[in-house]
Amino acid sequence: MLETLKELRSDSNGVQAVVLISSDAMALASDMPDGMEEEVMSATASSLIAAGERVASELSRGNLDQVYLRGEAGDLVVVKVNDDALLACTVDNAAKMGMTLLEVNRCAQRLADII
Repeated sequence: MLETLKELRSDSNGVQAVVLISSDAMALASDMPDGMEEEVMSATASSLIAAGERVASELSRGNLDQVYLRGEAGDLVVVKVNDDALLACTVDNAAKMGMTLLEVNRCAQRLADII
């Protein structure tokens, strides 16, 4: 799992931090720069997905696959790997987001095959 996360971070232009999160908001594996806390990212990403699932349900949008948050200092992408895991990535705001989303989703699929 760790090797897959490291690959995503090193091969994807703009991906700054990556964490694989369990259904109980605990980090299973991560590749993060110094100064970032995986516990904070895990808890925040889990909360964001939970809120997104409520919104998707209330608006009859079906099952939630991912949440994409854009901020002026960068982006956060949270993708469901399966029912028991999430993949969260911080992304530099200069990254080409279409390509980044493709790579993040491919990584999530590889992780789903591993788990």
